[in-house]
Amino acid sequence: MPEPQQISFEEGISRKDLKTIRRRFMNLHRERLRRILGELRPSQHEFITLLPLLFHINHPMLPGFVNSESPAGIPDYGPSQKALTIARKLSRSFSYKKRAHRTFLLEGLYLMGSTGTIGQSAGSDFDVWLCHTPSLSGDQRRTLQEKAELIEKAADEPDLELHIFLIDPEDFRAGKKAALSRESSGTTQHSLLLEEFYRSAVLLAGRYPLWWLVPPDRELDYRNYADNLISHRFVNNAELLDFGGLDHTPAAEFFGAALWQLYKGIDSPYKSILKIFLMEAYSRDFPHPQWLAQQAKAAIYAGEDDLNKLDAYFLLYRRVEEYLIQLKDEDRLELARRCFYFKVGETLSRDSNLQHWRAAELFKLTREWGWSQAQLQILDTRADWKIDQVIRERNVLVGVLSRSYRLLTDFARTQGEHSRIDPMELNLLGRKLYAALDHHPGKVDSINPGISKDLSEPHLSLHHRRSRDGSLAWMLYRGAVDEEEVLDFKPIKITLNLIEILLWSHINQVWDKDAIISLYPEEDHVSRDELLALHKSLRNLFPSGKPATASMKTLSRPAYARPLTLFINLGTDPLQHLAKEGKQLTSDRHDPLSFGAARNNLVLNLEELVETSWGELLVTRREGTEGLLDALCQNLNLQGQAETTSSRISSYSFSSIRGSQIASRVTELFQHIIGHFQQSENHEGRFTFRLGHEFYMVQQNDKDFAWRSLESFESLLEELEQPQQTFRPLTFDPRILTNTPYPTLFQHSRRDFIQIFYQVGREQTHIYLLDEQGALFQQTLPADSPRFLMRQQRRFLNSLQQLRSLMPGGEINLFEEPRFYELKQASNSDWRVEPRRVPLTRPDDYMELSLVTDSLDATARPHSLICGDHEFSRLEYGEEIYTATAIHLQGLREGNQRYPIYLTSLRLAGIQTIEPPRTVELLQLKKRVEQRLNRVLDLVP
Repeated sequence: MPEPQQISFEEGISRKDLKTIRRRFMNLHRERLRRILGELRPSQHEFITLLPLLFHINHPMLPGFVNSESPAGIPDYGPSQKALTIARKLSRSFSYKKRAHRTFLLEGLYLMGSTGTIGQSAGSDFDVWLCHTPSLSGDQRRTLQEKAELIEKAADEPDLELHIFLIDPEDFRAGKKAALSRESSGTTQHSLLLEEFYRSAVLLAGRYPLWWLVPPDRELDYRNYADNLISHRFVNNAELLDFGGLDHTPAAEFFGAALWQLYKGIDSPYKSILKIFLMEAYSRDFPHPQWLAQQAKAAIYAGEDDLNKLDAYFLLYRRVEEYLIQLKDEDRLELARRCFYFKVGETLSRDSNLQHWRAAELFKLTREWGWSQAQLQILDTRADWKIDQVIRERNVLVGVLSRSYRLLTDFARTQGEHSRIDPMELNLLGRKLYAALDHHPGKVDSINPGISKDLSEPHLSLHHRRSRDGSLAWMLYRGAVDEEEVLDFKPIKITLNLIEILLWSHINQVWDKDAIISLYPEEDHVSRDELLALHKSLRNLFPSGKPATASMKTLSRPAYARPLTLFINLGTDPLQHLAKEGKQLTSDRHDPLSFGAARNNLVLNLEELVETSWGELLVTRREGTEGLLDALCQNLNLQGQAETTSSRISSYSFSSIRGSQIASRVTELFQHIIGHFQQSENHEGRFTFRLGHEFYMVQQNDKDFAWRSLESFESLLEELEQPQQTFRPLTFDPRILTNTPYPTLFQHSRRDFIQIFYQVGREQTHIYLLDEQGALFQQTLPADSPRFLMRQQRRFLNSLQQLRSLMPGGEINLFEEPRFYELKQASNSDWRVEPRRVPLTRPDDYMELSLVTDSLDATARPHSLICGDHEFSRLEYGEEIYTATAIHLQGLREGNQRYPIYLTSLRLAGIQTIEPPRTVELLQLKKRVEQRLNRVLDLVP
């Protein structure tokens, strides 16, 4: 057979040469299709053969039928006898009638991807481009899409994974965005996808690409050359499709394609490494890289017709090989060869059929690489690689991905800000790499990104012993390794935390439920039963063996906590020392967080497992009460960016008989607190609870949550009475202070409302007030008519509203009345409040007593008390001001009656330029002045 002639257009365009080129491409596609069909099972072969006919006609008994008006008809297509026979197998009544089409709504049908290449495997899916005219109406597009989806579904029966994409060549050429491939993401990858199409597509039916006829050396002038072919009628426009040329690729698009391959490579490195290396090779020559499709076209123009030399995956490998050899990068070259070997999927160390073209070609390559039989045996058993070998391979992959990320970052910087490269995309990739590959203490890393199928070990040994730096650590060994042999073997994992090593062994499927586990020392504080219970809990938490995968949308936000799991009192029985002293039964206090007569907090240690929204698993060990509080605040801080208000919280404790009670109580407390702060109105709120004998309060300061201790009940009350700058709602742990009214009172706290609660006793009336910012004021007064006391409170509060409304910055609504409630305690100790109406008072119903001051400290500054027309000034009376006022007031009372003195109003002088005082501050001032007046009143004869 004579050598094919090399075609050159340097001396002008020849219609004969154009026909020769077209024939060469058609022959190549026909041979590729033959290879594709030869790799398929008979039922799959039949379906691919039938596929063009399904789009050429509408027949109710054939797959994909929607209606008889669905767009149909492919130019230059006539079904083969085999296709008609297959159609008749599906419908005995089927009869094909050739019909003339004035116009064709469908223009071409192509297979693309790895099909027909050395990279095609039994599990390869099929991408199909169904090209249609731009003139399709919206209804026609929808009908055609429905038909394509029905055909995809029908392909499931012969076990074909088929994905059909509707393509408008004009829109594609114009760069309009569309769902063109499952491989695209991020910045639109128009040119890269087109390059892959030209390199790997197989024409099933319809018009051929105009690109075939544009010589390789005219690629940069594609548009002019193509228009010239059409305008001078060198080609028939009705026979071809113009998808555009490869003459220009925007930096942002190139960057997006490289980024997407790197993104995929994190989870499936073997599938992406070769394409990552290819993108690196392309980047060296950017903005005019020598595309593989152009290389293949040049070979065809030169007369090459060897399918193997024109194979898309062979071309890809050879370009990567050339690139890495030029860099003298032997390690990455070896990795590229392994990736190619795994992609082809032939096991050459076994009895492979070298008569099959793929095995034969791969065998030639491995000989060229100098691979030994031993190397092939190792690679062919990759599915069974164990932990040591998998870790070595992963380290290589991590190094490659990290280096490629740096190269991609350099490319973005080199292209500059005018390239339209989106820095956020690079940032998202960085976050994905960080979450998946970065290692630091406490982070549970996955070491098997599709390397091996089975890392499980039949026997494992777990030791708790001192490491070389002297710290106590957990060490996991393969096999049965006792304490005498431990120095002779290297552990497969070392961690400071027990949960970290247990979760690592589960996530990486090293320890499955059938494994034998040996624990050393046997008398370790963690028992074997506790160890197995912990491992079972982790299996239940992660039944699939993997954490959730983070989406691009999730990575665009700061990481936040999703599930939180606490493992409490590992290897520690908190009741042990209490049991020896018999203290656990000396009280009816059964709250594990404030247990027994001594109010012991039974949480002595915990290991906290957080799964972040980025897919990280983080383990932290904490000790005692402070550790529990730190875990709570850390989780609240990580909740800040959550998409929803739901967060799973679970706790486990297996070291004591009260373990389940301890775990349930901690879960309950965390749920209460996290739930409180996740409500929008409580972002600036406070939560109070008890651990041991102390009270604690959690609140958000600036951006972070923090806790502080309040040593006693009295300290807690002092805190509640502190003025607040903003409204800070307070919630109590439902288990504390149930014999006091405070939890009930604060449930009724409302922003910008003043609320007064009174509880009538036999000898005293207790008054509680919550001001507009949620601060508490309380006062105990002699038993008197509740109506009288409330009228007195209302009188004073009304005067405060008027006073504050006149001050700069005053915000009190003159028409918003204080709310009054009576506080009652039921027989079951529950507290309830009942609204009460307080009648208005006339000014002549009482004697006006006003305090005039320029300070909230009545003892440090001059001030006056005004009673009717009489003014008692500290400047005049000094310390006797209270005695003089009390004597004057008592002298005005009928029959010398004895009852407490109350201020009716307050005037502030000289402090109007500062922020108005809070209501609770003014009430505290009132209370102090009244106390001094009433003390001296008792001494008045």
